[in-house]
Amino acid sequence: MGKEEFMKSVLYVLNIIYAIFGFVTAAVGIWFFVQLTEFVTLRNSNHYLLDYRVYWPQVAPWLFILLGLFVMMVAFCGYCGANRESRGLLGIYGLFMILIVLGQIIAASLIFVYVDGEDTDRFIKDTVYDGYYNSQANPDNLRAFGRIERKLRCCGANDARDYRSWRNDLPLTCCLDSYYRATCDFTDKEANERLGCAKVAAAYTKIISSVIAGVSLIISLLEITGVVLAWKLFHSLREVEHYITERKEGETEC
Repeated sequence: MGKEEFMKSVLYVLNIIYAIFGFVTAAVGIWFFVQLTEFVTLRNSNHYLLDYRVYWPQVAPWLFILLGLFVMMVAFCGYCGANRESRGLLGIYGLFMILIVLGQIIAASLIFVYVDGEDTDRFIKDTVYDGYYNSQANPDNLRAFGRIERKLRCCGANDARDYRSWRNDLPLTCCLDSYYRATCDFTDKEANERLGCAKVAAAYTKIISSVIAGVSLIISLLEITGVVLAWKLFHSLREVEHYITERKEGETEC
């Protein structure tokens, strides 16, 4: 196997990895957006008519989606460039990969800086509190908030004591055996030991964002490898083209 064939084979594998990473990143972004929307739709929209601020949890899903789609397109470009031995595609691929690496480093740095910020905690907690209080007067919101409690294994906005002010029992979704008992009282150990949904949601938001940021930094190391190989293959193909041109203009080997 020649040097060019070896570099092409490695680029094939790397670009498949990049494409998988891009797909997973976009899928996680969509999932993150759906989960966030489930919380946001419980809010009283009248409370936020004059709030034009954009919070990090609202931006993060779109960053993940756009980054994932862009990585998949660039990976396809690199795969085709290596397969066709096209210097043009390889050049475009190398340029975009550099932009992706820089973008991932900047995005990961911003996530690590802002994901633990007070604004993120305030947005998540205010959203959960608002959704919880709206559920007291709206049966549909109560069922929707119950689905969140079951999914996150949490109880109330702050904790199980939130239900004391307006009902005599804890909802089914606060119980360990939620599918078997209709209610659980305030002495139920499992329900009372559960954290409030505001704390759990804020923690999950930080964990998911940090994990994706960390994986992005690791993948960026592989992407740098892809840039180096694409650059070497780019120059290798130029040397081959130059050699062929020289032979056409000069005398034959014989």
